[in-house]
This record gives sequence, C-alpha cells and structure tokens, in this order.
Amino acid sequence: MNVDLAGAAAEVLESGGPGRRPAGVCLGVATPATGAVLAATGWARRADGPVPGEPMTTGTVFDLASVTKVAATTAVVMRLVAAGRLDLDAPVGRYLAGFRVGHDRAQVTAAHLLAHRSGLPPWWPLYCRTTDRETALDLAEQLPLDTPPGARRTYSDVGFMLLGRLVERVTGTGLATAFRRWVAEPLALSRTRYGPVPPDTAAVSGDGDGIEARMVETGRPYPVPCTTAEFTGWRTGPVRGAAADGNAAHALAGVGGHAGLFAPLDELLRLVSALVHDESFVPAAVRSRFLAAADSRNPEQGLGLRRFTLDTPHGPVPMVGHDGFTGTHVSVATDRPLALALAATRLHGTRTDRAGLVPVDQLSAAAHRGTVRALEEAGALPPRRPTAHTEQGEPVGRSGHTGATTLESS
Repeated sequence: MNVDLAGAAAEVLESGGPGRRPAGVCLGVATPATGAVLAATGWARRADGPVPGEPMTTGTVFDLASVTKVAATTAVVMRLVAAGRLDLDAPVGRYLAGFRVGHDRAQVTAAHLLAHRSGLPPWWPLYCRTTDRETALDLAEQLPLDTPPGARRTYSDVGFMLLGRLVERVTGTGLATAFRRWVAEPLALSRTRYGPVPPDTAAVSGDGDGIEARMVETGRPYPVPCTTAEFTGWRTGPVRGAAADGNAAHALAGVGGHAGLFAPLDELLRLVSALVHDESFVPAAVRSRFLAAADSRNPEQGLGLRRFTLDTPHGPVPMVGHDGFTGTHVSVATDRPLALALAATRLHGTRTDRAGLVPVDQLSAAAHRGTVRALEEAGALPPRRPTAHTEQGEPVGRSGHTGATTLESS
C-alpha cells in the first residue's frame, strides 16, 4: 500500500508562528500492511552564515529526549519484570541506599517511579553541583520528597534518573549496556543507542543551554537553590550528536533514565511496536500491568507510558506513548498493530524562551491528523483485531493530547 506522509510532515513543519516553527520534521507510521513508512522535510541543521544547511532525511538520528523514558528505561524495566529480575511493588531501597532512611522514602517502589507518584521533585539541575555521574545520582537519591509516595502524580525527571540507576543495580551493568542487551540486540536495533553519536548522522538537538540557564536563573517553573554562576559549562551554540537535556549531557555522561537515547524513526517504531504487540518480547501478563491506568485518579497515566485516544473516521483508537522536549513523540495502538513516531526539531532555530516554544502536543496533534488522513486515503488504517482486548480500559484524552505536563511537552 502506498502511504504518502509528505503532506502530514509539511503540516507539522508549519506548526507555530514565525520564530517558533521547528527547523525540520521526520514522521513515521508502521502497520503490517505498509511496513514502516517515513517522510522528512526541513533541515537537520539550518544554514549558518557561509555554512550550508543539511536537509532532514528519513535516515536521520534524533535526540529522543523524554521519549527515552519509554524507549529505554520503561522497555528495560518491562523486560526485567518479565524475567523475574525486578518486583515493581518492592521498595526501591532494596537497590538504592538513599531510600532506606525515613518512613516515606522507604515506601517508594519502582511502580511509584514509573507512574510519577514517588513524591520526588520534577526537575533539579544536578550539574550545578557536580558533573560526576555517580555523585550526581547520589545527589538525586538524597533529594527530599515533595509529597508522600502515591499521594499525587507529579511528572518527574528525577524519578526516571533513579529508575535508570535501579536498572543498573539490578543488571550489574551500566544503563547503556542494559539497554543494548535487553532491548536493542533482541530487536536488531543497530542505530538506537545512547549518545554521543556521530554529529553528521544526527539532527541538531537544540541551540545550546539557554532555556535551562534561564530556568536556573529565574527559578521558573521549578524553584532550585542554584545560580547560573555555579555551572561553567553552558553551551551557547548548536548541539548535535549530544543530548540537549542538561542533566543527561552534563551530569550523567550522556546516559540518563530520563533522556539521552538517540534513534532513527524506523527503529523507534519497531521498538514501541514490540513493547505492545510482541508476546515473545513482553508477555501479556507484564504488558497489561504497564498499559493499565496506574491510579484511578489519573487514568491518563500508565506505568512509564501516557494513555490517550487517537481520533479516526472509524472511532477513537486507544493509544499509549510519550512526548519529548526536543519535539519527539511516539505512540502505539493497544487494540491493533499501529505505531506512530515524530521528530520535530523544535529547539533548533527558534528565537524564544521555554514558554514561547510551540508545545509538543500541538506538533503531535498535527502529526496524528495528517497520518490518519494519509492512512485513510491509502485504505491502510488497520482495523481493530477481532479478538483484541485492550488493557487500557476506557479511552482518555484526545488525539495528540497525551495529558503531558512539565518537561514532557511544554
């Protein structure tokens, strides 16, 4: 089947006003009938004075930002649970010494971390205190809880940094090695890996650390007891082949549970499809726990995954997925073989602060509309499997709006 995503990619590229539009877009969809279909437009690197620009291609590798939370950390955790190596409901203090002291801290579990219900703060610039990876993770372990575990959902990069460390303790290897052994090698993903990656293979992740520097300087949206003078490694030019995220790049040697993974979209589609639809990769009994609502008070949140519905002419399709701050998005249907992926380089070439960036959910909504339209025109939108059941329960949210908050998509 011939599915043309060029128009959908162009629609995403036009999202946002002047100075806010992403520099380039790569868009992908995968179904059994079509295989992986990709389209690219715009620039992997904009022209800079006499240096010519480089066009975006379907083979470009992208800084996935918070999509790392799904594609790396959640994926490895799912595999460890399936292998009987990790108990989601056991206290993480079994592995992380910083959670062995204090009543509330002793109650935090891996499930709490995956569901953003641990009570940990959303964000903390660890690099303002140290650029040594182990010292930074020690500091993250010692950060005080804002709320008791399970009390409420607060999207937390810190929680996923510590999930990455938990994976390291369980496997006895570094997080990058654990990802390679438990995910990349079984799925034959040859180009999906933690950075840094060769710059000429990658799109520009962002135009320096200006957004995070302003977050530290102003204390918005997260108050932190640091000043910009406490870190001297601020990047002021385009970042390419390295993570845009400051904690991943400066404090965690490029390898974080929350950010740092790079991938081309065809491999990303293969990865997320396997998480939801490959019984040999993740058994149904494990998958159902992750796809279900983690707490009835926040039905849009599973374990490591966001839950929403994709609008189609045939009715809503239940989906799970995640957004990334650089402009990335991935999602997969839970009732049929359908996966979507987006990389829109919204941090490259924009002339605005964090509040003025085009929201990722606006970009993903445009991608969803265009992709569904292209599938419909080709007669390639897969139907619900006759025997399919979804662990997701009642549909939540709307197409392109995953309920994402804070660093996920704003």
